[in-house]
Amino acid sequence: MDKLFSLEGVHLTPKQRRVADLVEKQGTSIVYHTEKEIADKAGVSTPTVSRFWGLIGYTTFKDFKKEMKSRIEITPENKFRNFAEQLDENHLLSRLVEHHFKNLVHTANHLNNEHMQKAIQTISSATVVYIYAPASSEGLGDLLEFRLKRFGIHIERIAKSGFEIYESMLHMTSQSTLIVFQFVEMLLETQALFEHANSIGMKIILISDQLVSNMHEYVDYSLYTHRGEMWEFHTMVAPVAVLEGIVMGVGLELEEVSLQRLQALSELRKTYSHLIPK
Repeated sequence: MDKLFSLEGVHLTPKQRRVADLVEKQGTSIVYHTEKEIADKAGVSTPTVSRFWGLIGYTTFKDFKKEMKSRIEITPENKFRNFAEQLDENHLLSRLVEHHFKNLVHTANHLNNEHMQKAIQTISSATVVYIYAPASSEGLGDLLEFRLKRFGIHIERIAKSGFEIYESMLHMTSQSTLIVFQFVEMLLETQALFEHANSIGMKIILISDQLVSNMHEYVDYSLYTHRGEMWEFHTMVAPVAVLEGIVMGVGLELEEVSLQRLQALSELRKTYSHLIPK
């Protein structure tokens, strides 16, 4: 692996060499440490660490971290490796909770509440809700379909790719609603769905991890969810939280119908409990 920085022509004191050695050994995972953590591990003072960055050509630790993050190759392997390097196997669950909490807070800070409420109302009044959930979002589509069907909402799933999406597009109307899960880049199938929905006056709800994207030009309501930084292993905790918010909102919007449906479900379970025990 290439060295993180050059020390050519740089004279380091013994303490500064300890910092340099630690940073080089940690590799790109050093971006997840604080200066105090680096100082403690190297056995030096925090000011010694702060002065070190200037010696290797950076103004501050923040500048160094920015450069390191830009170097990280974005692959599934590296994203998982970067994520794993942040975890402590002795405190795995607590570190995971911290990571998920960060993603949830980031989501809450950027989620458009007005769009959320209007999306809930749109779903509640739609004759049919079409869900497009390709690739890693397929499980999210399954969950949303399962939850919304309990309220008696007519759900249609769109094929993940290829010309099969036309079978769904054929039946779309201005009274139906399209929900699209799209993370990172817009697929060609997604663009086709967007353009068709726009042409017939159909409402579109986008659930995405992109705050800035040309996808927003096509849709009526954008719901942001943070899955992690680009170089990190992406988790689905925040997207699930957004989905649960949608489901709860629809349940409240259709409160009377929702209660009737749930009561009917309970009666079915009781009636056939001798055949299918809970």
